[in-house]
Amino acid sequence: MKIYLLSRLSFVSVFFSLLLSFTTAHAVEKHSVVAFLPFTVNASKDMSYLRDGLGEMLASRLSAEAGVVAVDKRTVDAVLGTGGKPDPKQLEVLAAKMGADYLLYGSVTSLGGGMSFDARVYSVAAKSSETFYATAAKEGDVMTAIDGLAWGVLEKTFGKKRPGSVAVPQAAVGSAESAALQTAHPDRTFRATAGFGNSSLLWSEGASQFFKTRNVPLSLEGIAIGDVDGDGVMEVVMADREKVVVYKLNAGRLAEFAQIKLLVRYKIHAVNVADLNGNGKAEIYISAADTAMPGSMGVEWDGKEMVTLFEDARYYIRPVKVPGLGVVLAGQKAGSEGVAISGPIYILTRDGAQLVGEERLPVPSGVNLFNFSFADLDGDGEWEVVALDQWNKLLVMKQSGKLLWKSEERYGATKRYIGGKSAMQMTQQTGARRGATKMVDGSTDILFEEVYIPSRILVTDVDGDGIDDIIVNANTATWTSLVRSSQVFQSGTMLGLKWNGVGLQELWRTRKVGGYVVDYDARSNHLPLKDGVEELSVGVVAQGSLGDLLTADESMLLVYPLQFKAQEQ
Repeated sequence: MKIYLLSRLSFVSVFFSLLLSFTTAHAVEKHSVVAFLPFTVNASKDMSYLRDGLGEMLASRLSAEAGVVAVDKRTVDAVLGTGGKPDPKQLEVLAAKMGADYLLYGSVTSLGGGMSFDARVYSVAAKSSETFYATAAKEGDVMTAIDGLAWGVLEKTFGKKRPGSVAVPQAAVGSAESAALQTAHPDRTFRATAGFGNSSLLWSEGASQFFKTRNVPLSLEGIAIGDVDGDGVMEVVMADREKVVVYKLNAGRLAEFAQIKLLVRYKIHAVNVADLNGNGKAEIYISAADTAMPGSMGVEWDGKEMVTLFEDARYYIRPVKVPGLGVVLAGQKAGSEGVAISGPIYILTRDGAQLVGEERLPVPSGVNLFNFSFADLDGDGEWEVVALDQWNKLLVMKQSGKLLWKSEERYGATKRYIGGKSAMQMTQQTGARRGATKMVDGSTDILFEEVYIPSRILVTDVDGDGIDDIIVNANTATWTSLVRSSQVFQSGTMLGLKWNGVGLQELWRTRKVGGYVVDYDARSNHLPLKDGVEELSVGVVAQGSLGDLLTADESMLLVYPLQFKAQEQ
């Protein structure tokens, strides 16, 4: 299929190049000069032919329809250098060096069996960028999607009217305002009679699909969903290491609503939302830390802006659904002698702008704040503890700590961590062991071991049988490293698991997504369901070539409607 697609790309490029030559030869008026930069390709399989090929196709179409003049590729490559990726802060400088009026660049992302195309056009005159978006549900729709992407640019940037004869395919073309990528959601899966009672085939009801938003300029660390402003509509909360951005999600479009920045010393490792004060607006709880201690923060929308509820709190924090209590704010402190997190997990209350630890949560020893959830897996009214160990094996335990089951597979792996070397240690000392270490200047500093924060263990009732199900992710590492934060996750998938009496068994899974699945959240944990359909929002960091693996700066949101029914045999 790739050879066929590439031949089509080559044919169309040559065809439009001829049109470009004709247009240039007969042009008399001054034409806009556009530099078409290489596109970033985010895919687990080899699709590098689109890196330059997509720009060439867009150049041909824009030249033929709007008479634009393309900057010579050799000039573009010389200015960009070996990295081949533009710095968003240097777009005006790049355009000046290339002699361009506009810069056109973007990314291609492989999702399941489809592709999405994100393009940005920077205008030197306006000193701003416009975003365009197109999707192909399957590889055979790529040409149509690229055509739609080109016409989006022609209409909005160059004022050209799309011919009436050009058909616009549904969910295939558009700008940032258009509908997002849609493709077949969870593959149909067999629900075995043994262990699942009278149920048989469990399958996606109706046209269950996922949609993808446009890419956002964040190297994602966490996401959460909820009604932040109390209007009854879901907002999406996304965080990188330094800040939290709240987005409105409307018809597949993410529009920035608010932004929260932390003190420079703290790095974010988890973000959650919950309406714990019962005022109809979900608070945002940001767990952050430096290498030695937490400095967490809570904020809330007051109708005009985000206001701080508390900050610099010496607890790692997370809202947790506790049997008999509902959702509470839980917290855990940093340990001593180089232990990044340890000790009891407390139910936290606010005393003014301070957090106070009161009652302890009844969890087995060895469980930390971020690696467990309570769930009633067998419907007997007694809650089990579902946890991930340090090797990303899934555990089911009684609250007493008795182990009921341990997975063979690994789930929930991420690159998020707390602890590690301080800034002083990074510059003065290497090879340190955990605990107090001597620095070259004679001082003593503490090295805290890295503790990795897994993806969340979601507890929902997706199949509607009244018994809790588990939703987790599984990331595929294509390059392993002794330093876990440097691992490369080139693809990931979401899975639904159900207790069958002896262990957790896979109920469904999504197709693999090119990229690193970081975090996810379920609508039912925060808002009423729409038409009874659960929605799973998944945050993915786009991964490109090997050179981009440690500096990914674009992320996307996938939303899966989860609707199943058991078919009687």
